[in-house]
Amino acid sequence: MRTKQGLSALILAGLVLFVAAPASSQQVAKRATKRAAKEATESAAKQAAEEAAKKAVKKAAAPDAVDLNTATPEQLAKLGLDEATTKKLVESRPFTGLDDAKLKEAIPAETLTKLEGKVTVKPAAPSAAPSAEQPVAPPAEQSAAPPATPPGQ
Repeated sequence: MRTKQGLSALILAGLVLFVAAPASSQQVAKRATKRAAKEATESAAKQAAEEAAKKAVKKAAAPDAVDLNTATPEQLAKLGLDEATTKKLVESRPFTGLDDAKLKEAIPAETLTKLEGKVTVKPAAPSAAPSAEQPVAPPAEQSAAPPATPPGQ
């Protein structure tokens, strides 16, 4: 009988050791709040990354995007630009990029947003003719003396 009582006491003591003490409601709430905050942060980061990727794809110019520095009025009309906007655009060239202030003055912001991915701005090629901003070098002066002839002729 003593053996049974000792065994019962050991089993009972073992159960007591392995049974976790119940957590207070504050501890449970704190753990739940941390878990929820972690999940919300991960979810928000994932959504932000997905949105950024979508915007990058939308803004990326398609291979057949129209260059606003070289487009003809007909090409601009095909994009849906009206005649007045097309005229402003052509007169305002060249542009340095899609964020160029001259471009933003020529095309309304709403229209420019709709054209994302359909248009691009490549750097303007340097022109062969001198512009009004570049000074023209005076021609080299020629001397009135006849060209020298080599001796013996």
